[in-house]
Amino acid sequence: MKKTLKVFLWIIGSFLTLFLLLVLALQIPAVQNFAKDKAITYLEGKIKTKVAIDRIEIGLPKKVILEGFYFEDQQKDTLLAGKKLAVDISLFQLFNNKIEINSVDLQDITATIYRNENETFNFDYIIKAFASQPKPEDNSQPMEFSIDKINIDKVKFNYSDATSKNDISVNLNHFDTKIKTFDLNKMEFDIPKAKIDGLKLKFKQGIASANTKKATSNKSSETNLNLKLSKIDLSKIDVVYENEASKLNTKINLEKLNVAFNSIDLNKELIDIETLELNNTKGTLELGKIEKIINQNEVASTPSSSNWKVKIKKADLKKVDFKFDDASSVATNKGVDYKHLDIQNFNLNAENIDYSEQNTSGKINSLTVKDKSGLNIQALKTDFNYNNNGVSLKNLDLKTPQTSLKDEVIVGYASVRSIQENLGEMSVKANLKNSKIGFKDILLFAPTLANTSPFETNPDAILSVNSIISGKLNNITFPNLEVSGIGNTKINASGKIVGFPDMKKAYFDLKIKNLESSSKDVAQFVPKGTIPSNIQLPSKFNTKGTFKGTMNNFATDLKLVSSFGNAKIKATFDQRRKNQEKYNAQTELDNFDLGKLIKNDSIGKISLKANVKGSGLNPKTANATVDGTILKADFNDYVYTNLKLKGKINNGLFNVNANANDPNLTFNMISNGSFKGKYPSGKLKLNVDI
Repeated sequence: MKKTLKVFLWIIGSFLTLFLLLVLALQIPAVQNFAKDKAITYLEGKIKTKVAIDRIEIGLPKKVILEGFYFEDQQKDTLLAGKKLAVDISLFQLFNNKIEINSVDLQDITATIYRNENETFNFDYIIKAFASQPKPEDNSQPMEFSIDKINIDKVKFNYSDATSKNDISVNLNHFDTKIKTFDLNKMEFDIPKAKIDGLKLKFKQGIASANTKKATSNKSSETNLNLKLSKIDLSKIDVVYENEASKLNTKINLEKLNVAFNSIDLNKELIDIETLELNNTKGTLELGKIEKIINQNEVASTPSSSNWKVKIKKADLKKVDFKFDDASSVATNKGVDYKHLDIQNFNLNAENIDYSEQNTSGKINSLTVKDKSGLNIQALKTDFNYNNNGVSLKNLDLKTPQTSLKDEVIVGYASVRSIQENLGEMSVKANLKNSKIGFKDILLFAPTLANTSPFETNPDAILSVNSIISGKLNNITFPNLEVSGIGNTKINASGKIVGFPDMKKAYFDLKIKNLESSSKDVAQFVPKGTIPSNIQLPSKFNTKGTFKGTMNNFATDLKLVSSFGNAKIKATFDQRRKNQEKYNAQTELDNFDLGKLIKNDSIGKISLKANVKGSGLNPKTANATVDGTILKADFNDYVYTNLKLKGKINNGLFNVNANANDPNLTFNMISNGSFKGKYPSGKLKLNVDI
């Protein structure tokens, strides 16, 4: 037993001594050069192409360093070359069926890969050189693989595929990462941090040959990949992508991007981000004009909807520019052109962003952006919610050069297309406090309103608004509405409007607390022909009262203070049928210039109380009655007082009874006549005392 034990210990000691001698020998440069030369000779003999290695360092049991290596392909072009490849690997773990890589360090690496028309890669000959006979099926436990740290500096990679017509060029300045979990068997990966500093990527996707083989798979699209990312730090990123088939061309130039993740679940299509920081980014997306070719063999299919959800707790985006052009769409010169955007200086600070295909919400602390259309958001703060049927902006504070909106705006619609087809069906709920709305901003999003009143004559107007509004645009109510900013017009009212924005059909139910306006402003608001040609409105007027109806058919009870004088009127007026207008009015005039109103130079200022009822404004066809008292009236340059009048007109025939008690005119009169002839004619009985 003693002899056996001594022999066994001697054998173990010998193995250890040989191993230590081997380790020590491998540290000697001469031995390493010998091993390097043998390796080069072996490789060149095996693959029949040039191989060069400046230095090999093997530091057992962990370190392997390869410096100044070069592999040439069969076309005598560079296949792989590099300044340094350093791998820290736990060699002893190989006995435990494990490949445990502690670190990988690559420096100044160049790789060129291509595939020819015969679907042969330029490295296939190496695979064939080392290929061995197929082995029987191995049921042993698969080898475990893990990696801890990766550091890459100055890597150039070029890939060209003559079969799929894909060309890829990568120029990477620096990449490093630390991997906490790397389990290929369970497809579990935990990467606490990854950093890229300097990346240029060009990807050109051509039109593949019709004979190109397409791999198909019946496997479910669901993946068992379990990926956990914590932080990503990207800087100086330049990406170019071209797709010849779809005529798509996009570029991204990114100065800085920092992302901290809470979780990523690919199966549940969920990305949860703690912080997102993006600085100095420029992007373009161009869609070329495509001639659509219909293939009768193709079966139309409905694209599957996306269930991705993205949550961002904090987002900070600064100095972002983005251009989008769709060559298939003709550019417009009015309003925001969503097919031809040029967004500049986009800045966003937001929190609690929650995105899905059906709903997007969050809180915007600050936002600024410009577009070539004239859109210029100087400041925006709001709690927002957007979905397929509307937008809500609460705690709103929006500023543009023309607009200042505060408090709350909620807009609803059946779809975005429905707004373009029928703006009136859009619902609005707004609580606007001391706000301003520029017509320029409205026309940016609804350019079709440019040819309607009052936008057509006031494209640069800025409305001052203090109001509460709710309902659809074609049936809107406002318990309080204070508006000014179009000419001299100021409105303080409440009520509802049905039928807007078509002013010809709009129905108003208004309580007018105060309305200041002018004839010039009214002419801009109402459609042409609404006001009869023989009526001239006061240059300035102030009105209080009620108004119900359309511009062509209404009932009103108003008090008027104007440049023509003062008036009170309670009336109904229906002018929907020409020459059959209907009216019923109780009127009081106080030193009112009636002659200017009806464009009659013989009549001047008048004070009266009168009731008028009838139909028709043409004297030749009108039917009406009048009962009034003229307190004073200026007629043919004389002011008469105390005149009473009762009259009737029926299809151009009139009867009038009048009497006067004026210091220079006292009379009783009965008259009748006609307006039917070329000139009016009449008979009268007049008893004149003075």
